Amino acid sequence: MTPPAQAVTRRISPWLVLALISIPVFVGSLDLTIVSAFLPEIIIRLQLPVETIVNDAAWVVTGYLLAYTASMVLMGRASDLIGRRRAYLICIVLFMLGSLMIADVDPEARRGFSGWLYSTAFRLTGTRPDPGSIALLAIIIGRVVQALGAGAVVPVSLALVGDLFPPERRARPLGVVGAIDTSGWMLGHLYGGVMVALFSASSAAFVSLIDGLGLDWPAPDWRTLFWINLPVSAVGLVLTLWALRGARQARARGRFDLLGGLLVVGALVSLVVGLGANIEISTSLSAFSQAGGLPPYAGPLLALAGILFAAFLVVETRLRDPLYDLRAFRRRGIAMGSLTNIAVGFSLMIGLVSVPILINIRIADATELADAALQVGVLLSALTMPMALAAAGGGWLSDRIGTARAAGLGMALAALGFLSIATTWTVEVASGLIAVQMALVGLGFGLTFSPVSAAMLNAADSDKLGAASALVIIMRMLGMTVGVALLTALASGRLTQLAAAELGQAALDPFAAIETYMRLTVQVLTEIALLGAAICALGVIPALRLQDRQPVAPAVPQVGSPQAQK
Repeated sequence: MTPPAQAVTRRISPWLVLALISIPVFVGSLDLTIVSAFLPEIIIRLQLPVETIVNDAAWVVTGYLLAYTASMVLMGRASDLIGRRRAYLICIVLFMLGSLMIADVDPEARRGFSGWLYSTAFRLTGTRPDPGSIALLAIIIGRVVQALGAGAVVPVSLALVGDLFPPERRARPLGVVGAIDTSGWMLGHLYGGVMVALFSASSAAFVSLIDGLGLDWPAPDWRTLFWINLPVSAVGLVLTLWALRGARQARARGRFDLLGGLLVVGALVSLVVGLGANIEISTSLSAFSQAGGLPPYAGPLLALAGILFAAFLVVETRLRDPLYDLRAFRRRGIAMGSLTNIAVGFSLMIGLVSVPILINIRIADATELADAALQVGVLLSALTMPMALAAAGGGWLSDRIGTARAAGLGMALAALGFLSIATTWTVEVASGLIAVQMALVGLGFGLTFSPVSAAMLNAADSDKLGAASALVIIMRMLGMTVGVALLTALASGRLTQLAAAELGQAALDPFAAIETYMRLTVQVLTEIALLGAAICALGVIPALRLQDRQPVAPAVPQVGSPQAQK
């Protein structure tokens, strides 16, 4: 049969298509982390009640994470069945719709989507709700709709690379997609912060200009970030559809496994919420020094996750067209790639949380907060920038030494970086040394992105590339989610244990012996780094067992293939 790589029009270079699909990949990943830059402003502008700040506002992040996860799980396989072009259209339209819902939020809930929510709540309850809370609800819903589109963009893009390029040429373009995705979420904080600050500084000049033109436009604020998404996403969508014009859509036969999808999404959502629904960790000394970890409702939700996942496994083994063919995990590329990605995700969180904690515990007083934030940004860039560059270079390296050796080298370099952290960090460790160590860790992780993706896609059936691409991202995010929950529990418990042994009753008040707590916190960070080194070292084993292999022909001919037409 004709493989997907030949089912695409020859009039357009596959590298040009890759460049065009990179636009929505970058915009979608940028919005993953952009919210942290303006969430405090949202809380202030909407004048939210104190109890809302702690509970409801967190759903701006949590809702996005859960919807993003669900979208990844479902849309990868859906793109196999409906075609990559239609899947892309659905993803970008959803992302644009969510952006529009947020951009048009009215803080007083008098118009637009927030106004409709206000009037609906008033009719249902008979009382006038708080306008700020309704506006926040509109933002949360908009972020969920955004995530339903953005969550599927990367796996669909990876699958499209599988369609456009033959197996022996996939490593480099997969590395490009990984680099662009990494660059997006790496720059989200910075982009959001710079733009919000710019809007605030130029607000008066903008209003004066608009008044002079006789227009009635509001001054720019955080909502303007989402207005910007609309034309950029529209351009990316139009260019991508143009590049794929005339392309035959190689679609797999079969039905979408709705039951399996509901079960696995329910399991993942229960797992993520049970583990705290977060991919961040507190960086303050007081929060880090308290015993804790999982939320109080973790037990029932984690049990539910286990039950739903067990039911998912049973359903998948009985269906002719499962959401994920579990037999594919018998193939070395998919099994070893999944294990490697879980190790990468788990260890990556160690790098992302260690630097902020170290820098923040060294703050002498509140006047150093701005300098500390700058240091954290620079040092985390030392991790993420080499990671993005190495993700692009990992494809080149894979072409020369093979996917297994490239991935194994990456995990080994990350292990060396963590081992260096574990043996050198003190409260006074130089920022230059931290930057070098972070760069080594980032370089190692970046080198794994392309070979792992290529191995998993090359081991998948050619009519299941979308599902395999989703697995690439899901396993890494699963490692990150589990990692941050376990790190929080282990680190806080370990710090409490060390403080109790050294300080006795004084350990009940961490600020009574601040220097001791600083030293013990760094000790815990070095122990966590040693754990990261061990996990990365173990990750070398599945990385070296990755196998290059040709895609297995699907059991059922694809729609549009010569055999299907006979």
